[in-house]
Amino acid sequence: MHAALAFLGGVCVTIAGILLFFAFLGISYYGLDSQAQITLAIVILALAAVATWVLYKGVKANLAKVKTGKEALIGARGVAVTDLKPKGEIRVMGEFWQAAAEDQWITNGEAVEVTGMEGMFLTVRPAKEKFNSLRKQ
Repeated sequence: MHAALAFLGGVCVTIAGILLFFAFLGISYYGLDSQAQITLAIVILALAAVATWVLYKGVKANLAKVKTGKEALIGARGVAVTDLKPKGEIRVMGEFWQAAAEDQWITNGEAVEVTGMEGMFLTVRPAKEKFNSLRKQ
């Protein structure tokens, strides 16, 4: 799909360039007068711009980082809702999860970082940096 959009954009720009080149030289292209050639070239350039924009959005979506599932949770930061001695509850990415502290106990309100996931159970450790915004959740 991306290759087709890139090809369409390239073809449109080429055709529009030829039309504009001939219009400015005063050469009639397929019997069109200069004003019709310029108008047609502008319409084709607009089509090329739309194809380029759709191509850009498609490539951007393909390169975007996964925002769901295990891949998104591991490395995410949250806040402990209960004391984790070693098990408890945390809030991460706006959701409440059952979690277990990895090395040491974690107190209520402390910032945590997710290090693993087994089923629907997260493994966490204290976050290296404290985030005030996490405490407000």
